[in-house]
Amino acid sequence: MAEPTQKEPGAGGYLGYGLPHEPGAHGVPASAGAPPLGTPPAPGAPAEERRGALKALVAIGGLAYAGALAVPAATFLAGPAGAAGSAGGRERWVRVGRLADIPPGEPRRLQVIGDERDAFTVAKQQLLGSVWVLREGEKVRALSATCPHLGCAIDVNEDKKSFNCPCHASRFSLTGVAETGPSPRPMDPLAARVVDGWVEIDFRRYREGTAALEEISG
Repeated sequence: MAEPTQKEPGAGGYLGYGLPHEPGAHGVPASAGAPPLGTPPAPGAPAEERRGALKALVAIGGLAYAGALAVPAATFLAGPAGAAGSAGGRERWVRVGRLADIPPGEPRRLQVIGDERDAFTVAKQQLLGSVWVLREGEKVRALSATCPHLGCAIDVNEDKKSFNCPCHASRFSLTGVAETGPSPRPMDPLAARVVDGWVEIDFRRYREGTAALEEISG
């Protein structure tokens, strides 16, 4: 007797998922002669058969639609996860200059340069903004150089004893307290530290035009 040959799934006596056909009443596979799944019934077919075919078509269409929606939805939900710089309190320490280069008691504007990140890309060595740093002995204090009113750049006055926004005449003390003008809150404070002689800033951005300090991504 010849040895039976192994068949690939879907060939001869196998269905698309590798399952053998069930024999019919006369040894003929039950699926032989049946129309492909999703084929509309012929005219004059019994009502029950037509209803069954219609349900199968609706089910296939629903699965295809759900699959089409699943890919963009998953991309949208997974993309922003873990993005650096997003609002939520994660620290972002950036080295801005040497402590020895900052004279005590005199505000010094320093640029913040680092990686600009979004949900999908990273741009290296970008200008993120600037900060005002005041040295107090071996410690430092930092304030954002962005005006809380409408985002203009804050300058130091000629006497170096106060700050001002040239756009709308807001004035701030050296500690950042709003003294005059339309700014809705003080200058935004930023955490600062000295590590091995270098000044580092926990750089953050905050929403403009609001009295509350609301951190934004980026």
